[in-house]
Amino acid sequence: MKQNPEKLKEVYGETLILITPSGDQVTIRQQTGEDDDILSNAQGVVDGTSFNKFVAGIIVHTDITENGKFNLDTARDLKLCDKYFIMIASRIFSIGQTLKFTYKWPDDFEVDYEEDLGLYIWDYYNDEKPFPEKGDPEYFEFRIPPHKYGKDKERELKLESGKFIKYKFIDGNGERWLMGLPDDQQSVNAELLARGIELKIGETWQKVQNFKTFTPMDMMEIRNDVSENDLTITLVSELKHPKTGAVINYPVVGAPDFFFPREI
Repeated sequence: MKQNPEKLKEVYGETLILITPSGDQVTIRQQTGEDDDILSNAQGVVDGTSFNKFVAGIIVHTDITENGKFNLDTARDLKLCDKYFIMIASRIFSIGQTLKFTYKWPDDFEVDYEEDLGLYIWDYYNDEKPFPEKGDPEYFEFRIPPHKYGKDKERELKLESGKFIKYKFIDGNGERWLMGLPDDQQSVNAELLARGIELKIGETWQKVQNFKTFTPMDMMEIRNDVSENDLTITLVSELKHPKTGAVINYPVVGAPDFFFPREI
């Protein structure tokens, strides 16, 4: 359904049209105080629902669905690259592009930092401007790249051993499953299970519950394929200790000042 910008503005105030890394179009409204309750809900933070509910609430129109509507289920189905892209774009739109925060180092030395959030996203609405690659002036290591397979939700491949598998590109459902996984079940294969890997047996696809029928070469091939085609989103700021020179990666979206800034 085609959106009516004037109608949306009348209902939601200022809105912003975005093209996600997967190529979908969404229109977001500005963040309100009501969203603060969603983002700060203790249980929602623990089980991963807060971000999904927040994204579902700020998107007022999309081309993902036939009727243009967006709900919690649609939010969970977003690839993580799209979800976090929308969240950063929303923060810039609603609060500002500069993230100011204070970090206390292990030696109790407190330092004030600033990060330009615009570095983490790209204007995919402007298709005449190519995404910067390594070596380009605008290249930034942690910028969310376009998804290699666009709007596709899953990938199917044949392994060298002859096995046929398919997996979903990581989304909010997989992220929530990982967050709820007990510590004694966290393993190198959890990231793969979160993508709902299926194995083709005859003409039937069966969900993989464990990898006992896969050889080490199969596993290497699967991990390499996932790493190449469904990149893990890393949204961190490299902080340097002004005295010791020590460097750490600080999670940008996880910063208390990301949604609830003490200073703008």
